[in-house]
Amino acid sequence: MPERLASGVSLVVAVEYGTGVLIGRDRELRPVATLLEEARRGRSGTLVLAGEAGVGKTALLEEARRLAPDMLLLAATGVESESELPFASLHELLRPLLELLPRLPASQGRALAAALALEDGKPDTLSVGAGTLSLLVEAADERPVLVVLDDAQWLDRASAQAIAFAVRRLSGEEVAVLAAVRLGFATAFEPFPQLKLEPLARADARRVLRLRSESVPAAAESRLLAAAAGSPLVLLELPVELAHELPMSKTPQERLRRTFAPRIESLPAASRLGLLLAAAERDPQAVRRAAAALGLDDPLQPAEASGLVQMDSGELVFRHPVVRSLVYADGRPSERRAAHRALAEALLGEADRDRRAWHLAAAAEGVDEEVAALLEQTAERAAARGGIAARAQALERAARLTPEGVDRARRLYRAAFAVSRVDAERALELVEEALPLAQDPLLHADLVVLGGQIARRQGADVSEQTFLREAKVEGLDDERTAKLLHEVVDLRLYALDAAGAAALAPRLEAMARGGEARMFRVTAASAYLLAGERERATPLFSELAQEPEIVAMAAWDYLWLEWYDELRAAFVQTLRTDRAAGNQLRIAFIQSATAHLELRCGRLGASAAAAAEAIPLAEAIGTPAFAGTASSALAFVHAWRGQADGCNALAEAALAASRKTGDSYQAAVAHHALALLALSENRPHDAILELVPLARRWAASTVVEPGVLPFMPDLIEAYVVTGAAPEVTRWLGRFSQIATEANRTWALAACARCEGLLAPADAFETPFERALELLEPSPLGLELARTRLAYGERLRRQARRREARTQLRAAHEAFAAVGAAPWQARAAAELRATGEQVAREAHPLPVLTPQELHIAALVAEGKTNKEIAAAIFLSPKTIEYHLANTFRKLDIHSRAELARIVALDAAVEPVVQ
Repeated sequence: MPERLASGVSLVVAVEYGTGVLIGRDRELRPVATLLEEARRGRSGTLVLAGEAGVGKTALLEEARRLAPDMLLLAATGVESESELPFASLHELLRPLLELLPRLPASQGRALAAALALEDGKPDTLSVGAGTLSLLVEAADERPVLVVLDDAQWLDRASAQAIAFAVRRLSGEEVAVLAAVRLGFATAFEPFPQLKLEPLARADARRVLRLRSESVPAAAESRLLAAAAGSPLVLLELPVELAHELPMSKTPQERLRRTFAPRIESLPAASRLGLLLAAAERDPQAVRRAAAALGLDDPLQPAEASGLVQMDSGELVFRHPVVRSLVYADGRPSERRAAHRALAEALLGEADRDRRAWHLAAAAEGVDEEVAALLEQTAERAAARGGIAARAQALERAARLTPEGVDRARRLYRAAFAVSRVDAERALELVEEALPLAQDPLLHADLVVLGGQIARRQGADVSEQTFLREAKVEGLDDERTAKLLHEVVDLRLYALDAAGAAALAPRLEAMARGGEARMFRVTAASAYLLAGERERATPLFSELAQEPEIVAMAAWDYLWLEWYDELRAAFVQTLRTDRAAGNQLRIAFIQSATAHLELRCGRLGASAAAAAEAIPLAEAIGTPAFAGTASSALAFVHAWRGQADGCNALAEAALAASRKTGDSYQAAVAHHALALLALSENRPHDAILELVPLARRWAASTVVEPGVLPFMPDLIEAYVVTGAAPEVTRWLGRFSQIATEANRTWALAACARCEGLLAPADAFETPFERALELLEPSPLGLELARTRLAYGERLRRQARRREARTQLRAAHEAFAAVGAAPWQARAAAELRATGEQVAREAHPLPVLTPQELHIAALVAEGKTNKEIAAAIFLSPKTIEYHLANTFRKLDIHSRAELARIVALDAAVEPVVQ
């Protein structure tokens, strides 16, 4: 016979006596047991248990604990009332590991200590996640670790993101992660494997009924089974006499409320109030002080006797997480306010000021400027600790408590700004709420700009009239006017309306002279450049070049201008500064832009190395735009090297990112990479299909800057190969005109090469020689090699073998140096046709993932696995895994061999370190 469970035992779902097997949960228990066993074998894993309240998620977590006596248990339970306190849940989870903090890389240790309020500092969220990962890895080095997260939907967002970041990067460690979430909630754990818990089958539900402390009369059994609807918690707890009163149509939450309400309501009033204090505050000492202040004498003793709460290692634990929610939700508003007020008065320490502010906010009956000001201070402290979502929550609540409309609008704007990167829809709602309240024209303009920016990031069509109307409002300063005009000019540039952008650019330039607005001068300069107003663009870009940070952020403009040295110098300086400051966002951007600079200069190894760092970093910090930008560059590297799978995969990644961000330029680069691959594989028609839509979009625009159109020479060459003479003439004539007007070296040389391909047998030398004359003193190594190849091919066809060999030999060596295998093979074939023996065969490099490329580069710098792991936010065993894959792909066996390959891959050592 199964043992009957006494009222108040700690298990939530019955465990069959003597077996330790949850009733009716064999199917669910198997993957849990497998997860634990895999972790013991060094294969980390995460499993999310999803289900309605009371369905048995907590019991399954308890069973996992029972099955893992050999593992270090790290546990945290989300509490709704603490969801606005940044890193509260992370502190609960990592508290047993804090003594390991000194083992972490210094930057991660500092970030984690600051996030957990152990020391002062302003951590970035990436370092906090990386520190969490490192701490778990250190713990797992000593013994297997089991991470248990109950009610994970209530974890504060900062904690949930840090934990999710860490466990995503576990692979070869002895760590198992179990998270229980209630259905209907969006959490940071959605990407992980999920196991949905369904209500118990009727036969299993009947077995659970037999474990109740009191016998269930046969006549009541069917009704109790129907009322519980397969909820183990209801089956064990629902009073028999209430079964007939509970409609079967009720929701799981209502069934649980009806189940526990009688027990709660039977408590003395003082005990119910004490229970409400405990539901609103996790700290038992604060609960005791608040109870004493309210004149309550040991109010929780009756609740403990009834099994609703118990003390466990000095902490107050509810019978089940759902009981805490029910106690709080069922409390009368006046009682909840009294409880929060008493708790606020009980939390007077400096370390408790944020919790005190939230309790005061919950106790407020109407507006309260004093509490609103306290919450605004809480918001700033949350931001300083990396709690962006908590900052937004505090500011929004502060706004609700603010008496004056102007201050309320200001706080709503700040809340919208804070939340805009994590919840765009909520941010727009806050902007819309604040706009009618914003009587200050400066604040109103800020709201209009913010709302427009968020809507554009979501892919919505935003009318420029929205910003132009706002710019006419009286009382605006130059900075706000510049912000509004910047949005209009930027909209026109994205629409390729360069002429329209340039028409507004002088006014923008005039307004963008001081403060943060000076950055908008780049937008004006870009408008001039694309519209062909070079007499305005060049002096302005020269002026801006005095500030390396601006040059770096305007990377594409300087690339189009061919100011390669200035751009590289700006990258070197800003990247050094950003690395020292740990500014991961800027590092991702600069490295993605560096990949394109090196690509333009034909340094494929350096381009790949920069992109390989930018892609995983951008993905880690949630910036798809930068990941897409780097992916398009790396797709191009793979295209040059004939690595079709890598090119296709990365081009698709870049296109997917561009669809999210609306970045048509990077989409064009991805299509261009696919076209270059097609040309290298002798598929000119496919290249035309990729490029014609881009050319037609340009033809319908007013853009006259050739740097924006790097795909045009390849389209022209594809038409040459297919013999489409009318198309060649039309596109070459149009592109040659703007290349001549702009006087861009690469564009003039590309046009000359195309002319050489088209010229008759007695006239092709002049355009080819003109192209070589332009390219030889330039850093455009691959453009030079490609021109030499085309020139050599024509010379060879004219039986001028000696002259052909000179060009083909140089092209062959240049392509070989950077691993451009298909182009090297093409040059080799032409050389053989001239009668020359080719010793250096083309050997395509194996395709390494961006992660593998980046790790290989760090290995070449002499870094250990642990140092690499710290640098790129992975675990050392994950580094081992990637290195093993890399060694296998390259057919090597040592780090020294890998370092030599990396050095050979970069024909010129990367300048940016």
